[in-house]
Amino acid sequence: MLFQVILSFAAVALAAPSDVEPRAIGNTFSASFTQYSGCGPEVACGMTPDGHTAAVSQNLFGVGSGGGAGPACGTCWDLSSGLPGTRALQKVKVTNLCPADQYNEKCSQNGLSGKNSLGTNVHFDLCTQGNAAADFFGSSGTTLATGIAKQVPC
Repeated sequence: MLFQVILSFAAVALAAPSDVEPRAIGNTFSASFTQYSGCGPEVACGMTPDGHTAAVSQNLFGVGSGGGAGPACGTCWDLSSGLPGTRALQKVKVTNLCPADQYNEKCSQNGLSGKNSLGTNVHFDLCTQGNAAADFFGSSGTTLATGIAKQVPC
């Protein structure tokens, strides 16, 4: 009996990030950040990007290429990186998919507990239109960073 209780406690204590609702306010993931252009009106979410927007890795987006609007569409995230010159905290709205394929290693994590080539659980590709990328990367001199993404209310 005591052995079963210990095993049950261990299973709960070791629950992987993929065991939580991936798109709930307050969820936090390790994240990598890059930039992309071409984030016009034909995005996976079917909404016109306005303001600071981003494409997210397929594991967070919730569906693959051709799957339409994933459950992450329209969710908002605070992004932060400790890289000098980057903005301390920036809010972005998800409007597009960064598909998991051989061309997008940063977006090809295996589930939310998997890691990409930069060792993070999710990836945000910041849109250059609307200045999400320029505002986030600031004077850092780079367009690649790692840090934290936390889901917040829009």
